[in-house]
Amino acid sequence: MYNKQRNSINSAAVQITLPNNNYGKNRVSYLNEYSCKPPPIFLFSISAAQVAVFFVEVYELSLLGITVSIDGPTYTQSPLILDPNKKHETWRLLSYMLVHSGYFHLFFNILIQLVLGIPLEMVHRWWRILFIYISGVLFGSLTVTLTDPSSYLAGASGGVYSLITAHLANVITNWSEMEYPGLRLAIFIILAGSDFSVALYYRYIGVKTQISYVAHIAGALVGLVLGLSVLRNLIERKWETWLFWISITIYLFSLVFLVILNIIFLNFS
Repeated sequence: MYNKQRNSINSAAVQITLPNNNYGKNRVSYLNEYSCKPPPIFLFSISAAQVAVFFVEVYELSLLGITVSIDGPTYTQSPLILDPNKKHETWRLLSYMLVHSGYFHLFFNILIQLVLGIPLEMVHRWWRILFIYISGVLFGSLTVTLTDPSSYLAGASGGVYSLITAHLANVITNWSEMEYPGLRLAIFIILAGSDFSVALYYRYIGVKTQISYVAHIAGALVGLVLGLSVLRNLIERKWETWLFWISITIYLFSLVFLVILNIIFLNFS
């Protein structure tokens, strides 16, 4: 009785990402792979770090007589933000994900990454989600430094978008086994549209912070590509094997291409 109750709880917790296998035996075997062992530690940890950094920078701004509201401003003097005047400090290509522009920016990003990311971690293990998330962050910064080189870059939206489209990839590869795949697809589109609308508001209507949001698109693309190649499938078909190799090739080629362009045009030295 205890094991049945535990399986029911696990099923409810990961239902958004679990394919629905019509054969009971296989479904139970699949569910046994998805648990809190190992625990979904990555997104809890990165969210805690983002909250801590945000409030440290709120304090730093308060020392300058600046009050942070729901819309910002962003602490552009942060040693973590991607500063267009300090491109030689290459750690900023990743560390900008810890900096946020106001309470709403922080809240919305953490909400989306926890709601979408924790179920993915329970299914696909934290190291796969870390790889997808960090890749979304990195591709976002490498793209922004080329397309919007005069803008600051702050926020985890590149990583958040990679999680959203990773869910989309999960729906694509497990469409036949998944319950209500069309509904899931619609939910992901609504989430992406909502976040993109927030990005447009902050860039063109809200507080003028010169923060770039090109990273959203780059993160979304890399999340889709890696979702197709990194996330686990319940039933791997022949076309999905081809899709894996195509996706991983696109990812590696794009990464090398962006790094080379940044070295050539921006001279990170």
